Amino acid sequence: MPEVVLIYNPGSGKKKGGKRAIDFMERWIERFGTEPVLRPTQSKEDIRLAVKETYQSGIIQIFMGGDGTISECLQGLSELKSFSKLEEPVGILPAGSGNSFLRDFALKNYEEARDALLDAIANTSVRKVDMGFIQYQKEKKTETRIFCNIFGVGVIPHIADLAMKMRFLGSFNYTFATLLKLIRHRPMEFRAIIDGIEERLRSDFISICNSKYTGGAMIMAKDVEVDDGKLYMVSPLMESKLRILKLFPSIFSGKHLEHPRVRHHFIQKMKIQYREPLLLLVDGELEKGENPEISISPGHWNLFMTKKPS
Repeated sequence: MPEVVLIYNPGSGKKKGGKRAIDFMERWIERFGTEPVLRPTQSKEDIRLAVKETYQSGIIQIFMGGDGTISECLQGLSELKSFSKLEEPVGILPAGSGNSFLRDFALKNYEEARDALLDAIANTSVRKVDMGFIQYQKEKKTETRIFCNIFGVGVIPHIADLAMKMRFLGSFNYTFATLLKLIRHRPMEFRAIIDGIEERLRSDFISICNSKYTGGAMIMAKDVEVDDGKLYMVSPLMESKLRILKLFPSIFSGKHLEHPRVRHHFIQKMKIQYREPLLLLVDGELEKGENPEISISPGHWNLFMTKKPS
C-alpha cells in the first residue's frame, strides 16, 4: 500500500483544515490500511519547509488548504527540484475560503475532492498540469515564483489584500472586498512586452490565468484549460467607477469577457514594467516586486486526479 504524508494548514477555512486532516486520515486507513503522516504548518515559510522535509521518493505528498497554501506547497517542491519539471504526482485537497483551482476539475467541495483523490491514488490516475512561472526583482535580487491558478497586478492584488483581512466573511470576502476597492480605484499605465511585442497598456488590472476560476466561484478566464500549454490575459479599461462596478457581477458567469472594454486573449509570455514596485497577486498570496516576467511551462507537474479538466 502507498505511504502518504498530508501537509495541511490547520487554520484554513475557519480552522476546518485540522478537522479535515483527521477525516482524511480516517478515510485513508479505511481504504488502504496504512496510517498517513500528518504535518500541520504554522506559517507561509513553514509550508515550504514542510514540503522539503517530508519529500522522499516513493512517498505520496498531499497538500491541503486554500489556493495560497497549495501554491506555497508547490513552490517549496519546485525550489527543492531547482524548478525543473515535477515528475512524481501529488494530491491536493481544499480547505480554504476560495479553493478556485479544483473547480476546473468540477470539484466544488472537500468531500468530492477527497473521494476523487482516493480513487485516483487507488487507480494511479494522474493528469499532467501546466505551471505558470514569474521572475521579478526584489531588493536587487531575482526571485522565481510558480503559480498554478492566477497572477495579477493592478486593483486585483489590492482586492485580495483586503479580502484576506475579511476572511471572517467566508466565501463572500472577495465579493465585499472587490466592491469596496473598486469604488476608490484608478486605472494604471504599464509598459508591457507581450509575446515579444512592446506596448503601453493602460488598465484597471492585468490578470494572467492558468485556470478558469479565481476568488472561489469567479470565472475570470472561461476558455483557459489547466493543461492547454497557454496562459490567458484579461485586462479591462472601464474608464469610470460606475462601468467597472457594473462589470463586476458578470465575472461570476464569465460574461465580463463579452464587454468591448475588456481585452482578453491567450499568451505565452509577458513582461510588465511600472514606475515603482508592484503589489503582485500569486494564487491568492501577495508579493512585492519589480518588472515581473510571466511564462508558462506546459505539463510541468503531475496531479492525482480522476476527472479531466472541464
